[in-house]
Amino acid sequence: MDTRYLRSFLRTADLRSISRAAESLGIAQPSLSQQLLRLEDEVGFRLFNRSARGVTITEAGRIFQEHARHILRGIDQALEDVQEVNAAASGQAIIALPYSVNRLIGVQLVEAVIDHAPTTSVRLVEANTGQIRGWLDEGKIDLGVLYDLGPIRHLSARALVREEMHLIGPAGRFAGEADVALAELRDFPLITAGPQHGLRRFLDQEALRLGFAYRVAQEIDAVATAAALVGKGRGFAVLSRPAVAGELAAGRLSAARIGGGALKRTLSLVRNPMKVVTHASARIEDLTIKIMAGLIAKGEWQAEPEAALR
Repeated sequence: MDTRYLRSFLRTADLRSISRAAESLGIAQPSLSQQLLRLEDEVGFRLFNRSARGVTITEAGRIFQEHARHILRGIDQALEDVQEVNAAASGQAIIALPYSVNRLIGVQLVEAVIDHAPTTSVRLVEANTGQIRGWLDEGKIDLGVLYDLGPIRHLSARALVREEMHLIGPAGRFAGEADVALAELRDFPLITAGPQHGLRRFLDQEALRLGFAYRVAQEIDAVATAAALVGKGRGFAVLSRPAVAGELAAGRLSAARIGGGALKRTLSLVRNPMKVVTHASARIEDLTIKIMAGLIAKGEWQAEPEAALR
């Protein structure tokens, strides 16, 4: 739909005269009349009643009038925002990351903002997926990284990676290319999050889907605490490798694949589309994606990139 037709329609509706509207717009009256007829053909309804005394807007025209105003306001705002792109992006963006993702990219993201977007600041918040989802729903943050979204209603998401989950045990328990069959998970006392936590729901869903069972020994909604208990031989945990990368590198924990890589979680970057996309949040989003793609390309993150990272 040609925006010129919308502007012509609104001016005619305001002035209630095709001749005065044409003069105001600086176009010939026959040209304006032709634009209005084409718009009515496109809409499929008569927008004006015409008479010798001028025009009056129809009921369909009044409904269309409000939508036309909204459309043009949106277009004008979009053009204004795009025209500012050449200026330095400034302002603050808030991004919330789960514990494991923050350990993986948090420092690099802040450093990238300092080095490559000096007029932009990032407020990085670490939280569990339930908190992040709530903040996104309420529009309290600009961006959030979530695992396995499920129904997202009004939120907008970009799938980034699929990340394999491992069975984490104490030092020396697993070695080399250790692989635990799905059916064997029931033999390991698991330290896992409570029923409302995203990771626990993921395990429950996958157990139902793949037909395996597991045994919960302790419910701990804190990854660092769970990892410490695993290190002390108090149980095992199902986690991603980045969540315990430091402990694995130091030899305080060990890891085994599960069912040849059967358990994988999808990691997505999520926005609330009702919240305005600022230059700062767009820059933070781009840097986050770039950092993740770089880690995978360098082999520092064993994950499968989705389309957004390719």
